[in-house]
Amino acid sequence: MDDMTLSIAAASFELGVPAGALALYLYRPKHRRAVIVVLGATCLPLALYLLIVAGHFLSSAGKSQDFAFYAMWVMTFWAYLAVLVGAIAVAFVSRPTNLVARFFVGLASAPASYLLFNALF
Repeated sequence: MDDMTLSIAAASFELGVPAGALALYLYRPKHRRAVIVVLGATCLPLALYLLIVAGHFLSSAGKSQDFAFYAMWVMTFWAYLAVLVGAIAVAFVSRPTNLVARFFVGLASAPASYLLFNALF
């Protein structure tokens, strides 16, 4: 598998999970309580990706921005996966019931999941 294929696969997964979660949130009201936690947890990595993509397209710095753009998908895959697994685990907790509070629980679970992943591996 070459680098471009690996980057495309990682980017598709990392952008597809929040897109699928958003579709579930909008079209399956029964699953909103669990999906909002995943959306909250993936909000931080998506913000990082947005900043790097904006820097890539708006900056004329050259190769330094190009490397960050093309390498970010593969280099952050395991961290993203750790955040996603942590969010899925936290989504099974029934409290709080408010959707906004659950979003912030997911947002708070992202750094905790990443730190736990680093401690274990």
